[in-house]
Amino acid sequence: MIDAILSVSNPDEVSAKRIRKALQELFATNLETQRKKVNMLIIERFNKMQDDRLQISQAELLKRDAAQARDLQNRLKEGSKRARSESGKPKKVKKRTRQSDSSNNNSLAQRKLQLSPELQQFLGEKQLARTQVVKKVWDHIKEHDLQNPEDRREIICDDAMSQIFGPKVSMFAMNKVLSKHLIKVDDTPPNEKPSDLASSPGNES
Repeated sequence: MIDAILSVSNPDEVSAKRIRKALQELFATNLETQRKKVNMLIIERFNKMQDDRLQISQAELLKRDAAQARDLQNRLKEGSKRARSESGKPKKVKKRTRQSDSSNNNSLAQRKLQLSPELQQFLGEKQLARTQVVKKVWDHIKEHDLQNPEDRREIICDDAMSQIFGPKVSMFAMNKVLSKHLIKVDDTPPNEKPSDLASSPGNES
């Protein structure tokens, strides 16, 4: 019965006194007169159970280590077989699509575009790359402190910017507005100058 009580007790909290009281309640008897003898028996059974648990744990660890060793050995064998089977196959040449795509995107971003008359007047340039346009616009915003102090995402336009963006514009809408004022130079007809195209009514924003 002592073993049964110990088996359901927390090893970190168990004590001879608690086990003795549990025995007294279980058998409805007073064991105070045999307290020392009962305590010695409880301690003896507790140590025996701990030794048994330790031996079981060590045996389980040995089994686990052996299983892991077998698993590792099997994986090494499979890896060597795969390497031998693939050694005779021709290696595939990887296509550098990402690199070429990124280089194309960079070249497009650096390509000069024709500016609308309003944008020419604002920036003082006839042709600029899109990245240069965005940079110059933001330089103007920061230089004149045009961001709304209560909402930094909103730009309060001055007279120079209002010709393009109106009285105010969100920073997320700026690129969309600027796109209407940027014209591909390649789209310019051979017999027509870029400046004439930018000022023609059909290309006004």
